[in-house]
Amino acid sequence: MSMPWQLAASNRRHDRNSKARPTIELMPSISIHDLRHVIPRYHGEVIEPDVSFKYPTIACLRLFASHVEITGRNGYVQCFRIVWVRTGLGAPRAILVCSCGFGAIRLFGHYGNYACRHCHKAVYASQKYDQIGRKRLQASKLRLTRLNGLPDINEPMPSKPKWKHRRTYNKARKQLDKLEAPIKAYRFRKALSTQLFAYHVS
Repeated sequence: MSMPWQLAASNRRHDRNSKARPTIELMPSISIHDLRHVIPRYHGEVIEPDVSFKYPTIACLRLFASHVEITGRNGYVQCFRIVWVRTGLGAPRAILVCSCGFGAIRLFGHYGNYACRHCHKAVYASQKYDQIGRKRLQASKLRLTRLNGLPDINEPMPSKPKWKHRRTYNKARKQLDKLEAPIKAYRFRKALSTQLFAYHVS
């Protein structure tokens, strides 16, 4: 009886020359949401916003009515089209068109080259963890984004922020208790990188 193809694929030797797929949360990115308010309305008009603080890996960014020009610190220049699409929810929204031809809200940088996550074959951090690691990651995000606390699950339960309703806070707290209850006994070898959460709060 021949071996099932799933088992045969799992027994293949790992290629030592193969590169690990980059993590989306750890990659510098450019979001069209940060640029749509300064996109020129007329052709021939050029705007060069100061992006040195928001995007430190970019030397110069030039916005045109139809495209954006990105110059990296290494001098590499890339151009991406800007297309306005209808959403059915009011005014049209701008998206960036990757070199592969597909639209994207964010373009990610990898070794100075910007493209969509599919071109870089990038994966989310949750795809690299097991079930326990994903619960830990989700709990850390919940602590930071909804409870305004520290992402470390070993820290005390964050107190209710003054601007948050009691019902909303209690709902988030119950969700956090449900996530952290089965993983409190685990001893994780490494702390989660704080860069993972910069993607969600930026």
